[in-house]
Amino acid sequence: MATAITKSGQVGVVDPDHSTDPGVDPGPGPDPGPVFGRKLAWRLLRIAVSVHTVAIFGQPAFAGVYLSGDYDALRWHELGADITTTVGCVQLIVAVVVWVRLRRPWPFAATSTLVAAETVQYVAGMRGALWLHLPLGVITIAALTVVFIAVWRRSPSPRARAARDGNRTVTRPAEQGDGNG
Repeated sequence: MATAITKSGQVGVVDPDHSTDPGVDPGPGPDPGPVFGRKLAWRLLRIAVSVHTVAIFGQPAFAGVYLSGDYDALRWHELGADITTTVGCVQLIVAVVVWVRLRRPWPFAATSTLVAAETVQYVAGMRGALWLHLPLGVITIAALTVVFIAVWRRSPSPRARAARDGNRTVTRPAEQGDGNG
């Protein structure tokens, strides 16, 4: 049961699951979902970030093999770029789910920035602009490492977050008079 306000401004108690009255506003939007759904979204984000990190760390190795004279490694570097970019896009989709389900926008903001940087880096690499491709690659790997650490250090649980941050809710007993009253 929930308290609702009708279009005429009256307050009443309704069961939002069984309300057929079109004039009843059931109140604020839906709950972000069960704890299981929130934990699953966070686990999927951790998986996506982990796979993305592994993929991006392979890129300098393939580039190094290429630069040491094995020209076939350039194809491996290109394939790695395709995989890294694809995994980045998957991570972006999961970050949207985390934003919606857990009300956490920072993974989306970080991932969208990473995907934008990877896109610029991809184009720079395909065009041979190594002056941009190499430093942007270093920055992108460092940024993804920071995101990886942040995702694995944080918890999807609001209680765990509050406890970690020291934002515990303190309930105080009602103040009692001193008896002189």
